[in-house]
Amino acid sequence: MQKLTSITDKLAGRAAILAGAALAAAGVTQIVHSQRHAGNRVVGVAGYLVLSFCVVAMLSVAPSFLALARRAQRGAATKAALAAAAGTAVLGLTCITSIVNGRDLSMFNVLAPLTNGAWLFGSIILAVSLKRVGKVPPAITVGLPIAWVATIPLATVGGGLIAGAYYLGVGHLLVNHPHGAPVAAQPAGA
Repeated sequence: MQKLTSITDKLAGRAAILAGAALAAAGVTQIVHSQRHAGNRVVGVAGYLVLSFCVVAMLSVAPSFLALARRAQRGAATKAALAAAAGTAVLGLTCITSIVNGRDLSMFNVLAPLTNGAWLFGSIILAVSLKRVGKVPPAITVGLPIAWVATIPLATVGGGLIAGAYYLGVGHLLVNHPHGAPVAAQPAGA
């Protein structure tokens, strides 16, 4: 546990930027070559690209939850961040089996709801804790559960573009404002 929580903000931020880029690339690929009717099969180069981008994004986004938890109230936020990070990491690893087999294995039907639940509910709890402390911009706080919605339910219509933009913002925050330093409010005319 100590090693997981010792991930630096800069490392987590750079990983979030990578996740944002991968999600945006998946979103563009979904818009150009929709996989809406693929079911549990991987269809064509676009299908493999989307899944590959998903693996990179899920594994890369996990550290950002841990870094954000350091800016929140301790206790529940840390547990929620660990749940969200574990959910995205296991989901990413599970997607590797889909790439290898060209389809989702039956274990995916069991693991996907569990990993998505951990990610979504962990994000909600972490967002509430972040809101209470007020050390991050409201867009980051509110965006945590919205990023899940964009990544999972809206994936087939290019939701990755929204999630990608969100995680690019999280990455920027973590890299440029390490250790939970308060972010100055922008002037109205900026």
